[in-house]
Amino acid sequence: MSDERSRVSGYLDGELSPEERAAFERDLARDPHLAREVASLRAVREVTRTMKLKEFPDVVWDRYWNGTYNRLERRIGWVLLSAGAIVLLAAGLYHLALALWQDAAEPWWLRAAIGAVCAGLAILFVSVIRERLFTARRDPYREVKR
Repeated sequence: MSDERSRVSGYLDGELSPEERAAFERDLARDPHLAREVASLRAVREVTRTMKLKEFPDVVWDRYWNGTYNRLERRIGWVLLSAGAIVLLAAGLYHLALALWQDAAEPWWLRAAIGAVCAGLAILFVSVIRERLFTARRDPYREVKR
């Protein structure tokens, strides 16, 4: 049965060799059940080719994106992601600074410079995060769509 289905599928999709196609068409002319099956599958194939998904109206999408639950879940996700990144960055910078401070093999001015870079990166990172949070709440164009 599965061999017959693969032959029907190959025939309808034009994947049979000329010899296989000729043999299948001989079988098709002799077997009315096979002919009905091929006709039925052709009809299904035509329906599925012409079928189009119905688009949701813009009102539905607006209602979805403005829903409290959707906004809340995105904000919680971003807050958790940001908090985790800040903790990981701070821990990494702390361990780097500690390792540099305890490593007496490096000159003091090199350790101080690397520490200053680490502290500067941490301060800039926190500053950018604060600024983004501040402007996100007060952005007058937040509801404008592109």
